[in-house]
Amino acid sequence: MEMRRVRLRTPAETWGLADPEQQRKTRQDAIDDGDLVEITRMGRDIGITLPLAVSERAAQSMVPFPNIPQEVVTENLWDTLHAFRDKACRTVEEEFEFQVSLYQNGFVPTLTFKAAVSPGDDGEPVITIMLPDEDWETIGCGHHAPGDRMLTVDDVASTLNFTPGRIREFIRDERIPAVKCGGSWRIKRSELERIMNEGF
Repeated sequence: MEMRRVRLRTPAETWGLADPEQQRKTRQDAIDDGDLVEITRMGRDIGITLPLAVSERAAQSMVPFPNIPQEVVTENLWDTLHAFRDKACRTVEEEFEFQVSLYQNGFVPTLTFKAAVSPGDDGEPVITIMLPDEDWETIGCGHHAPGDRMLTVDDVASTLNFTPGRIREFIRDERIPAVKCGGSWRIKRSELERIMNEGF
């Protein structure tokens, strides 16, 4: 007679429970929530083959003023990616800091960023560019001021009860200040709040 071992299950296993404080946010969650800005397409244009994202705080450092012209935003991203690539060509370390001088309303400060290659949601290697005090494992886990969040067009559309296409029209007409990162428009939460309080 064959005996079968019965494995005792815990309530957490039975019901799929997890401690929210211990549950790690996925990279895709961070991208969807605006904590990471995906710029993989831009990276591929200069020979970076891995999925690539910039932390929301790093993106704000690159573009600290709301009315910077779009061509300057794009140029700052390109300059950052070129500085990253130059440093990456000379190291096998999985994490390093690099510096880049970026135009910001008449000034050209030298900023320091950190890059890390790490496992993505499915274990594939991904690159994150962030500020030196950030950690790729904790981006999007509550380590930023909520007023600083960068929102997607869909976020703004659902909050204002417009279609995403209408929000893009407002951006083109400069009724909503926005910046383009990696092919997607981003709007500061403070701008959304201003629109909600004052109108367009």
